[in-house]
Order: sequence, then C-alpha cells, then structure tokens
Amino acid sequence: MTDFVLDVELNSEDEDVRLSAAIDSFVSMHESGFRGDAFDLDLMVRTVLGPGGERLKQIVFQQHDLAHAFNSFWAAFRGLN
Repeated sequence: MTDFVLDVELNSEDEDVRLSAAIDSFVSMHESGFRGDAFDLDLMVRTVLGPGGERLKQIVFQQHDLAHAFNSFWAAFRGLN
C-alpha cells in the first residue's frame, strides 16, 4: 500500500499544539460523517528533521483523498486566529 506523506513545518510550540487539535478535529469530523460503514482512517504522525535542521511533523495517510482533505483542512485551521 502506498503512503501519502504531508510534511508540516511548525513555527512554534503553540503551532504544534494547534496541529494536534486540527488532527483531532479532522478525525472527529470524518467519524461523525460516516453512518453505516465503519470509518477507516489510518494515519501516523512523526517528528523528523528537515534538510536544514528544522523540526517537521510528517503526517502519513493511507489514502490520497484524505491526505489532500487534511492538507486543506490544516490550511484553514492554521489561518484561524
């Protein structure tokens, strides 16, 4: 199975907390939207160092459409505030 990886650069510790909140909100939103069939969202979050030594969060999805949806969701969530 192919992994779809989003690299998210975080500008502060506060933004790290916001990313966690965004992931929780995204999962909750999608869980509540599925009635009947079980909702299947596999994702993994890991911390890595980028090429310049910056700390990145990598979010790994099993489905391209969910990776794309989260990327859009994160952009909107990040813009709030």
